[in-house]
Amino acid sequence: MPNKGWKQYERRLARALGVERIPVTGERAGADFEDGMFVYQAKKRAGQFPEYLAQWLRGIQAAGERRDPTKTGVVILQRPRALDGDALVIVSFKDWIELHGPGGGEGSLPQRAVRGRPGERPA
Repeated sequence: MPNKGWKQYERRLARALGVERIPVTGERAGADFEDGMFVYQAKKRAGQFPEYLAQWLRGIQAAGERRDPTKTGVVILQRPRALDGDALVIVSFKDWIELHGPGGGEGSLPQRAVRGRPGERPA
């Protein structure tokens, strides 16, 4: 099977957490990878990604940096008429790694996964 971009993406994220991608063998039940506490499903979408979420996250990250450089920016998004407990919590993967640390293995965040658009080099 060709090594598609989405598969490479899942593999990079899993390795950054120190785990391996779960192969598609019918046993993954929707999980792309997992660690001791979480199961993950990675989505890489260009046309379907709402840019306003990225803008909100960049905004709160900047606000946190101004208030205290140790603060982590988090967006909490609630759907209309949904319960508070069903809101989505959005944090950058870079911050996720800093908060939860790699679980062993390679455990380093690849530059391609840090920040930016496809083809854009991280600063």
